[in-house]
Amino acid sequence: MKAAVVKGKGLITCEEVPTPSVQPGTLLLKMRYCSICGTDLEYVAGQMHGNPVKAGAIPGHEFAAEVAAIGEGVDGWSVGERITTADFLLPCGQCYYCRRQLHHLCQGKDVSPRALPKVIREYGNRFGSMAEYFIRPPHAVQRVPDNVSDEEAALVEPLRTGVSAIKTTELKPGESAVVIGAGKIGLGTMLCAKAAGASPVVVIDLIKSRLDKALEVGADAVFNPKEVDVISEVVKLTEAGPDKVIICVRSGDVLNQAADMVRRGGTIGLAGYGLPAEIDPMVWWEKQIRFITIAGGFGGPSGLIYTSMRLVASKQVNVKPLVSEIIPLEDVQRAFDSMYSGENLAPLLKP
Repeated sequence: MKAAVVKGKGLITCEEVPTPSVQPGTLLLKMRYCSICGTDLEYVAGQMHGNPVKAGAIPGHEFAAEVAAIGEGVDGWSVGERITTADFLLPCGQCYYCRRQLHHLCQGKDVSPRALPKVIREYGNRFGSMAEYFIRPPHAVQRVPDNVSDEEAALVEPLRTGVSAIKTTELKPGESAVVIGAGKIGLGTMLCAKAAGASPVVVIDLIKSRLDKALEVGADAVFNPKEVDVISEVVKLTEAGPDKVIICVRSGDVLNQAADMVRRGGTIGLAGYGLPAEIDPMVWWEKQIRFITIAGGFGGPSGLIYTSMRLVASKQVNVKPLVSEIIPLEDVQRAFDSMYSGENLAPLLKP
């Protein structure tokens, strides 16, 4: 089968690799589309903290797929069913989080790494979907409703970060919000803020095409820091500053920008990974700013990916306009490069 294989720092190519065989307790999945996550980009670029580039790795965890084969002991699934990713961790069964917060994942079964089939331990629970075929356990996937397209299904997992942002910052109807960053995560967050009833919802980015897309999908206003003083413009638009500022970029410098624009007593949420930055704690203290980190993906609150799917299925959130290009799996290096450069917003890989 064909798969996207990491060759080194910044290098990824499409190669022929052995097709995994379905094992007891697993599903063999055939990929239809795979989206590229920011963590995929950082991993291949060698920028993921504590996770160095490993030649031979197959990345990918944002996918739409179909069931190709069903392993022994797996019930309730049929070949050909469309699926996408769901909440899934590898709990050890011993630590605080397993005992107190993740017990619902186990459902009375031992799903610790030692108990999982070897093929899952080898492929991992979040990497490997940039391939024609890959393995997942049944409790790591969810069905795709008939009214959700494959393209939309591939973006359900990243939309979860936006859902987490709204839940974590406690954004309420009628409150104002600023989203810094108009990439896939930022625009997903903006869509979730609009669905939650926030107004106005402002998007800030340095790339004009992304700001244009933000307006297209429903942002109330957009600002480019290269063209205007975004702090004064945002404060003018929201009177006292926004109630919530949600950071969806990797730059640590925007922490100061967020602190300067948010209203007194407002909330700043950091979605994803932030780089080191110098801040003036007195600004935060004087304005009584609440700061909170937003964990999306596999680190976020459980169950939000199902909320993400419901938002898409009920048409409260339309993620399809975020798809910027369909790229053959054979051109995976171009797909990665186009995202590093900012040319592509959310390309989907297709086998």
